[in-house]
Amino acid sequence: MARTGGLRRDQGLISPMKLIRYLLYFFLLCCWTPSAGAATLPFSDDNIHINADRMSQSQSDGVYTAEGNVVVTWQGLNLVADKVRYAITTHILHATGSVVLTKDSSVLKGETLDLDMDTGRAEMNTTRMTVPESSMTLTAEKLVRINENEFTATTTDLTTCDMPDPSWNLGADRLKVNLLGYATGRNVIFYVKSIPVLYLPWIAFPVVPEKRSGLLFPRIGYSKINGTQLDIPVYWVISPSQDLLFDLDIMSRRGVGTGLDYRYIRTRGSEGHINLYPIYDQIENRWRWQMAQEHKEIFSSSANLRMSVNATSDRSFLGDLGEKSGDYNRQSNDTIINTLKTWQNYAVTSTLRYNVDLYASDNRTTVQTMPSVGMTGVRQSILSLPLYFDIDSSVNNFYRESAPSGQRLYLFPRVTLLPFQSSFLQATFFAGTHIRGYATDKRDSGSGVQASDGDLLPEAGVRLSTSLSRIYDTDFQLLKKIRHEIIPEFRYSLVPGLNQQRLPLYDYTDRMIQQNMISLSATNLINGKFVSGDTSEYRDISRIKLEARYSIAGEQRDLLSLVETQHPWSDLILESDTWLTKFLRITLDARYDLYQNRLSTVETGAEVDDRQGNTIGVAYQMARNQVEYFEGRFSTKLVKPFMLSYTARYSFDRNDFLETVYAAEYRHKCWSVNLAVHQRPGDQSYTVNFNLAGLGSK
Repeated sequence: MARTGGLRRDQGLISPMKLIRYLLYFFLLCCWTPSAGAATLPFSDDNIHINADRMSQSQSDGVYTAEGNVVVTWQGLNLVADKVRYAITTHILHATGSVVLTKDSSVLKGETLDLDMDTGRAEMNTTRMTVPESSMTLTAEKLVRINENEFTATTTDLTTCDMPDPSWNLGADRLKVNLLGYATGRNVIFYVKSIPVLYLPWIAFPVVPEKRSGLLFPRIGYSKINGTQLDIPVYWVISPSQDLLFDLDIMSRRGVGTGLDYRYIRTRGSEGHINLYPIYDQIENRWRWQMAQEHKEIFSSSANLRMSVNATSDRSFLGDLGEKSGDYNRQSNDTIINTLKTWQNYAVTSTLRYNVDLYASDNRTTVQTMPSVGMTGVRQSILSLPLYFDIDSSVNNFYRESAPSGQRLYLFPRVTLLPFQSSFLQATFFAGTHIRGYATDKRDSGSGVQASDGDLLPEAGVRLSTSLSRIYDTDFQLLKKIRHEIIPEFRYSLVPGLNQQRLPLYDYTDRMIQQNMISLSATNLINGKFVSGDTSEYRDISRIKLEARYSIAGEQRDLLSLVETQHPWSDLILESDTWLTKFLRITLDARYDLYQNRLSTVETGAEVDDRQGNTIGVAYQMARNQVEYFEGRFSTKLVKPFMLSYTARYSFDRNDFLETVYAAEYRHKCWSVNLAVHQRPGDQSYTVNFNLAGLGSK
């Protein structure tokens, strides 16, 4: 299913790449082939240097023998052995007795080493290699270097756990490695505490640091609806800028789904992905599918195209199978294509939008924008006066199966006066006209909508604001200074009343309500200077905004209804954002009905995050007579070696949990296991993921 992020899937490959890279270092160095005349033993030359307690030379065959605390240094490589024999005529080196090769912090140990310096072939018996940087250990009865890029290992074991009693290890009869590509193993057995738990007749994995195609770790789970689940992902690197992830998604009750996720990167930052998930649903006995596509094309710094496609075979697909892509609660499928071209003062956009309302029984009344072309001009000075001009405009073609459908032209030119700007008072006056024109080609009989119509709707307003601030010194240990600022603001807007019922209704632009409105607000800001040692930083502490609007015309547009005509005063609006500490944040957005003396809407939450993996958060949302739910989340690493998390969303209007997720991860030095339980209305599922350090994770 759909995945996000850059082109970095190699982290999940079953590939001990760091280990193989160190093997490459060892064999390239210790198997480098000098010329026949390069050796001037018994002591040293430019390529090799030997120290030993005793050293002798056979005059008959030209063999040099070094014994007792033998140390061979060679191109940054150290070889230690009890005994080393080097034949100057055949250029073969033979080392025996506790052979140890070291390179940086890595160590390769064995009983014997045979090296042909002409052909580069080398054999090492009873071998163990450790790479501290990756905590990997490889043991083999025999390690054979065939040529510069290939070697084989027989009767091998691989683990990232502490020796000699590893928690897990992979054993193989034979491992063949191509340092430019892949390693392949035969008769592979996965052991847990020396107990075999999984057999694979053959396995392949990449051995280079670059991305390589291969298997990713499978995921297993269980769902009451879908049954036992097994997800087997396969990764294919098409090129350095393209990759493909294939998922074989096996569900015992639902069927077998196949996920395809293709990603690509182009020039100038252009990129995108295409995701497809088809399945023959055994429960409903039909083919079902989901498709998602994202594309960003950057033509230049001032021109781009963005495209987003979301489609499903039916309206219930996401509810049944959307958990795979995380879209199970999405309300609509939207397909949007947008282009943007900017100049210094102007921008032109074009948008094509097709929407499928998943909460509706059908799509007959859903408005489709096919297409919309808009032009925006930013504020520009007029004749070096404190007058500025800007404009918003668009041409839209609206279509839907039911009436009305047609085209709309919208223009909003505006002139702004900035008579003065001072540190004490900022004033803004503006006036403009909403120009709307319609051509309707599908009309309801008796609706009053004409084939062509339009209107002019003026709008004017004024904004006055000031800023009052003061800085206070404090005696706190960390907080040294506090800056307190109050920003009162007055706004007035005027839109004359106009009967718009004869116009088609596509969106709010077609039903602008009468405004003769005064808005009063005050924003309270508190910032602080925090000092710790020699470092200091400035952080926000609190932002509180209180706002109320009074409509002289007696009409209000609020959050839940298009027009409210009963009371001139709006809800009292309170917004706040408070950081009690660097790690504790509290937010609030509330609207209070002054006439019924009750809250209309509330959105509030608190979150604590110590940035060490321990977080706790709560959130509450209420819109009267519409929705009310509570959300809580918690995660901690304090109970080592476990990482625990819990998330729950409870709906008060439904009197039921919308979702509950329990997750626990056990982390060992060389492996981890994650168990998650998902509970949703009508379904409960379990998933288990295993991770081996160095195999499938960084």
